Amino acid sequence: MTVKMLPGPKGTRLGGSRRDLHKYGPLGFFEYLASFGDFTTCRMGPFRVYLVNDPAGIQELLVTNRDKVRKNGGDRELLSRFLGNGLLSNDGADHQKQRKLVQPAFHMKRIQAYAETMVEHTQAMLERWHDGAILDMDQAMMELTLTIVTKTLFNADISEQEVRQVSQAMEDIQVNFTIISEQSLPLPRWIPTRANRALEHASKQIDQVVQRVIRERRASGEDTGDLLSMLLLSIDDGNGQGMTDQQVRDEVVTLFLAGHETTANTLTWCSYLLSQAPEVRQRLQAEVDEVLQGRPVTLQDLQKLPYTEMVIKETLRMYPPAYALSARVPTENITVLGQTITPRQAAMVSPYAMHHNPRYWPEPERFDPERFSSDQERARHKYAYIPFGAGSRVCIGNVFAMMEAQLLLATIMQHYDFTLDPTQRVEYDPQITLGVKHGLRVRLAQRQPVEQSLEFAKS
Repeated sequence: MTVKMLPGPKGTRLGGSRRDLHKYGPLGFFEYLASFGDFTTCRMGPFRVYLVNDPAGIQELLVTNRDKVRKNGGDRELLSRFLGNGLLSNDGADHQKQRKLVQPAFHMKRIQAYAETMVEHTQAMLERWHDGAILDMDQAMMELTLTIVTKTLFNADISEQEVRQVSQAMEDIQVNFTIISEQSLPLPRWIPTRANRALEHASKQIDQVVQRVIRERRASGEDTGDLLSMLLLSIDDGNGQGMTDQQVRDEVVTLFLAGHETTANTLTWCSYLLSQAPEVRQRLQAEVDEVLQGRPVTLQDLQKLPYTEMVIKETLRMYPPAYALSARVPTENITVLGQTITPRQAAMVSPYAMHHNPRYWPEPERFDPERFSSDQERARHKYAYIPFGAGSRVCIGNVFAMMEAQLLLATIMQHYDFTLDPTQRVEYDPQITLGVKHGLRVRLAQRQPVEQSLEFAKS
């Protein structure tokens, strides 16, 4: 067995580094661990934990050894309290089987059909904006992505009241999941703590809506072109059976969370970064103006908007929604960067820490979309950039998410500029996903029609 004295904090005799975790918070703790090096270790109670902050090590852990590691049981138990056995909380052979059943819902042709819907809803939102208004961009993006995920998941089978019900339940889940996950020893779900009761109530509010839609759609047998239809139509090649209603429910709730919060947070952080970098904003708008010539963006336009994609990618580098991946526990001894990790230990990967590693990202706090030029991407290790995870658990909706973010950003920037409200404090809010604490207030400035803009640029 290979034994190394890896760097890392000593911690306390009983709790290890739990005190550091509470002191620095989730993001600060990963930064603290990473300050000791690219492969570090600490104790959490009696358990030894490793932080892998090196691309080759991440590849070894998540790709090379993917069949020899499992998600940490504590993380899975917490997620399953409201997600059930969806893809985020499932593991092992069950995860692989379920992923095959869900995969057809994200077939490229099916995803492409949603592009027009995404743009239409964004334009409808912009019609309610006006020049000089103060807007909470965080709230606006949450409402927009909620509308889009509702349409793409359920089509027209859910009322506005039910949308609000599910949205509020999701917010409650985020807050109370964070409270429970920060406890030194999370109490079992059957103990009626305030957070456990809130999670239980939120889950019931979601189930009330989702299970009704599933029952009615199952009874009709109709394919309405949404993700729910694909989940209900999917068939297991092994036994010829489809998903149970409970399986469909778990995947719908997982997709609702992943397809709502993550894109909204990405666009909110992107808005903040663009408000601080006028030269980047102007270049992005010049690209949008030149390609679109004042018309709505289409899916076919995305390949002609490379800088727009670079801006999204750089935002995901700086503020990855999934800022930490669930710890991996080996089922047998594995080797990562020459270090043996046993089944009594665990290894962590933080996309946030990896994306801010100065060895691979010089001046990591600087917003620079040029990092994602073709030349720079080819020169960089594949696993230095992991906003959607890696290996067999890479985000199944990554293409959907990138398409949505680009379409929405291009549409917004085509019509509006914005500046940050000078009283606004911008802070991290690391819950299940990486949000913006206190919201993001901006002042809107409606742009002149593109024809005038292009004429001005020529003069």
